[in-house]
Amino acid sequence: MPLSRALAIALVAAGLAAGSPAGARAEPEAAFAEALAAHRPSLDPVAEDLHLLLSGSAGALTFDDKRHIAALKAFYADRNWQPAWTKDGALTERGLDLLDRLAHADEDGLDPAAYKVPEADPGAVAGTTPQKAARLEVAVALAALTYAEDAEAGRIDPQEISGYIKQRPVRPDPIEVLKRLAEADDPGRTLQGYNPPHEGYRRLRAKLAELRRKRDEATAERPDPLPAGGNARLGDTDPRVPLLRKHLDLAEATGDANTFDEDVDAALRRFQEEHRLTSDGILGPRTVAALNGTTASDPIADIVTDMEIWRWLPRDLGRNHVYVNIPEFLVRVVDNGRVVHRARVVVGKVHNQTPVFSDEMEHIVVNPYWNVPYSIATKEMLPSIRANPGAYFARRGYEVVYRGRVVSPYSVEWSAASLRNIRIRQRPSARNALGRLKFMFPNKYSIYLHDTPSKTLFKRNRRAFSHGCVRVQDPLELADVLLAGTGWNAARLESIFGRGERRIELDHHIPVHLTYFTTIVNGRGELKRLPDIYGHHERLKKALKL
Repeated sequence: MPLSRALAIALVAAGLAAGSPAGARAEPEAAFAEALAAHRPSLDPVAEDLHLLLSGSAGALTFDDKRHIAALKAFYADRNWQPAWTKDGALTERGLDLLDRLAHADEDGLDPAAYKVPEADPGAVAGTTPQKAARLEVAVALAALTYAEDAEAGRIDPQEISGYIKQRPVRPDPIEVLKRLAEADDPGRTLQGYNPPHEGYRRLRAKLAELRRKRDEATAERPDPLPAGGNARLGDTDPRVPLLRKHLDLAEATGDANTFDEDVDAALRRFQEEHRLTSDGILGPRTVAALNGTTASDPIADIVTDMEIWRWLPRDLGRNHVYVNIPEFLVRVVDNGRVVHRARVVVGKVHNQTPVFSDEMEHIVVNPYWNVPYSIATKEMLPSIRANPGAYFARRGYEVVYRGRVVSPYSVEWSAASLRNIRIRQRPSARNALGRLKFMFPNKYSIYLHDTPSKTLFKRNRRAFSHGCVRVQDPLELADVLLAGTGWNAARLESIFGRGERRIELDHHIPVHLTYFTTIVNGRGELKRLPDIYGHHERLKKALKL
């Protein structure tokens, strides 16, 4: 519910909305005055009206609004109903500091209109009354609360975007928010601190400011449109190059002005990557259209969308953690902010998506069995098994397990129903679907990282081929990094390949984050826009009305 509507409901419920008839306020005010006289000394007029404002009926409010009002009641009761952001009906310096942060919410990819406080307009507080002063105080507090929740947990519930997104961001405690802001030396900066602390988020924030600045400058001094023409590339001579340099914000050429040189090639490739075009350095029709602003390729909305996704992650990713970005098809191991391992991965198909969630890696399995999921057994294996059970199992190294014992495949009446009573597993071997290593972070989705015998898939640019688990290109190198300090290393692991299944415990749990970012900024400040393979990004962008 927008803040303005929630606030209006709260004020009407309390009988103090601007313009409401005097009778609407009389009954709760009289009741309050009677209770006040009976139980404690009288408060000053603003404190009285602040108490009245927060003591009206809350029956018409949503759960979130009731939560906010309850927090405000507790917060102000603890202050003996004294204002925190106003004095004599006007905003204090601390209140103005909060409003300044709210007015610049767009710097963090939020909408300043969602936190606007109409009562803060100077003309609205001139000749103020205690009721107006109380409304202003509550409006500032509600705006700050809403901002803090949006900044920390996001505006959109991940479950609304996809059932494959399992993250459940936690909102900050509203009473703690109010107390922190009231006690902070710099409440505006403290409020801004509810945004994600992650380096990836900060880079997006900086790129957002840069692109908005460039957009504003371009609007004021946009170069003439690039004319159509044949494809041009590095080494070519083309009369459009001087104008192309202006579009790419490059200085004039020192040599032949019409030569497509290396500076133009590098700048054009960066532009293409930022605008989700093939980064080939070729000035073709689609690139010309993007340069002229005639295609919907502006990355600003995409940056704001991914800033929202950062709010769904845990605030503390872990000093040492594993980080898989699904649209990037990469896994990284980060130690103290430094990437110490990076490798290609294969992720789930569109119809078998890798879920987005965080957990903790506990152990590594060497020479793992592969327990075939029921869905794969019924949909992909059953017809071939029925044709010749013995040959099918022998050729692939599978075996049937019934009540903990390996039994002959000929002893099973092969049907979808019978598959619920048995287990098919593949014995450890070089041909095992999990390869030689399995990295376990036990979770209810049965997702893990693992080796694979299908190495050729890592050569492809788009690598969405699995049934949901994440296949890693260099499992021994990954294990070597994760097992540092345990007495195990890649060489020791490799020495037990081909033997029985063995579990190697990590000396501490390592956080694992399976993420979904299609818009990232690298350490050089370059924007990369990745394929939205599952459609999560586009659905979130629409939900944010971007």
